[in-house]
Amino acid sequence: VLYIVSCMTKHCKLYSVLMVGRVTGGIATSMLFSCFECWLVSEHIQRHNFSGSLLGYMFGMMFTIMYLVAIATGLWGQAVADAVPFGPIAPGSIIHLGGKCGPFDVAILSLLVAVVLIVLF
Repeated sequence: VLYIVSCMTKHCKLYSVLMVGRVTGGIATSMLFSCFECWLVSEHIQRHNFSGSLLGYMFGMMFTIMYLVAIATGLWGQAVADAVPFGPIAPGSIIHLGGKCGPFDVAILSLLVAVVLIVLF
């Protein structure tokens, strides 16, 4: 939800709204990386008692896949940004669409799909 709020604020040209987006994005990023890694280590050690080398392998795979996904989504995001010209929704509006806001719209859609999948499964 925090990432969705952060992505939505990118459409507004008011500095205060953009700062709210930066704060929510920072909180969401911190939670994304620290919570999952803490859970992984806890499950690895306490519940399943796997070897330390397996934990290292899992982190290595996680970061490798994360970097590959980052490259692919960066290319996709650039294609989306290039596809629609950037501009206000109406003359004089503080809300803008297209251009560099496009990848954030795609992120919102991806996050909503992820929320649905998490709730269902």
